[in-house]
Amino acid sequence: RVMSGGAADKPIKDASTVIVLRETANGLETFMLCRHQKSGFMGGAHVFPGGKVDAADSDPRWLGRIDRTAEEITEQLGESDPGAGLGLLVAAVRETFEEAGVLLASASEGADLDATRRELHEGAPFIELAEGIDMKIDSAALAPYARWITPKMESRRFDTRFYIAVVPEDQTPSHDGSETTSAVWLSPAGAIEEMHAGKIKLAPPTVRTLRWLAGFGDIASVVADALSQKPPLIRPRLVTGERGWFLALPGDPEHPEDDAVLPGATRMVMGENGAWVDAE
Repeated sequence: RVMSGGAADKPIKDASTVIVLRETANGLETFMLCRHQKSGFMGGAHVFPGGKVDAADSDPRWLGRIDRTAEEITEQLGESDPGAGLGLLVAAVRETFEEAGVLLASASEGADLDATRRELHEGAPFIELAEGIDMKIDSAALAPYARWITPKMESRRFDTRFYIAVVPEDQTPSHDGSETTSAVWLSPAGAIEEMHAGKIKLAPPTVRTLRWLAGFGDIASVVADALSQKPPLIRPRLVTGERGWFLALPGDPEHPEDDAVLPGATRMVMGENGAWVDAE
């Protein structure tokens, strides 16, 4: 049976997450933040930069600072709501800058990005900060990868679009010291190993993303694979039975969607050290 509860009626909020990558002599690495232990969602977990979409992320003034129309941005996501893409893309840029200090956009020569980030933390409207440093967003710098919707049993639910981006050569990521308490560059396989060792906590979408990333040796191949298909929609369901519980993904016999949209197993369970592993 599918586990249900009061959280089923919770509103689902749009959100954006960005997988920030770099290439090293030892292969790919991704930038990960540790969320504050007291955070209301995924407290203490290592995550990719991201957060919920704000109403201001869809401010029409952004259209003059992005190289594509709102409809074109939404079409790349493989979605139908013409207004959704703009807010999701701006939220991706804003949250990555706010949480990781990485601006996935160009700015005027001499712009003080550290000062701009501090102003953003203090509540300054992002669009006004963008106008102040003549920010321009190249939508191609953020490649849509996947879409995960939080299961019904969670107290806070998000419809999160995952993007892939390359860290700009002249920028050094850092945690914000508020929502996130530390940061680290990890290889995808290394992050999985740290989870199994009980050193870090990862959510199922993060685990599946890291496993996917571990199959590539360079960023170009990652981006090409992501852009080769419409971003898959994954709506996990928590199922309980006589032998315990598991998380069912599309394509599983206990999931209402018959077709698998991700490679690998269609079931995940929590194993030793709180590590999410595939189940048959």
